Amino acid sequence: MKNVLIAVFVIFITSHLSAQDISFTQNGNVNLNRFYVDLDSKAATLNGNWGLFGGMGAGYNINEKFSIGLIAYGLIPNELGGSYINQSGNDTLHLGYGGVEAAYKYNLSDKFYLSGIMMVGAGRVDYENLGGNDYFFIMEPGASANYRLTNWFGLGYSVSYRFASGVNYADFSNASFSGWAMDIDFKFGF
Repeated sequence: MKNVLIAVFVIFITSHLSAQDISFTQNGNVNLNRFYVDLDSKAATLNGNWGLFGGMGAGYNINEKFSIGLIAYGLIPNELGGSYINQSGNDTLHLGYGGVEAAYKYNLSDKFYLSGIMMVGAGRVDYENLGGNDYFFIMEPGASANYRLTNWFGLGYSVSYRFASGVNYADFSNASFSGWAMDIDFKFGF
């Protein structure tokens, strides 16, 4: 049932984006940077707590409104004792995920714009001492408010919800890695 809901959501988003004007020609005098790199700092719910992630994305602005790229996040090492206790009492959890990210931008002014974001990809989890690992599906829709400080640099604040499916490692479940997240983004265009 959950996979059916995910499929319906993805179909809804793609049909909505295809109904928008995503022509490959530029309108007006906007000097758009075609390629971009984002450096991200993310606070996200993780197994009933909060975790801090670092990340990086890179992509291509197809036109003024639509962009597509790749993004990856890694959990800043976190000593957890609740899920798995080894001899010293803690074990280091390694969690990373990433995938393809598409964004639709809505300009409010020359400097300020809102974005609807959808990331679809995969994640990997393991404990340092327990051994083994697991790969799982990730989907993360979100929204962001962005401000261009210069033609090639800007800041953004995002809120998203991460859906994880297929988690089967230690005593983790899909709910362990699903949850809300907040990002602060440093945006570079060239």
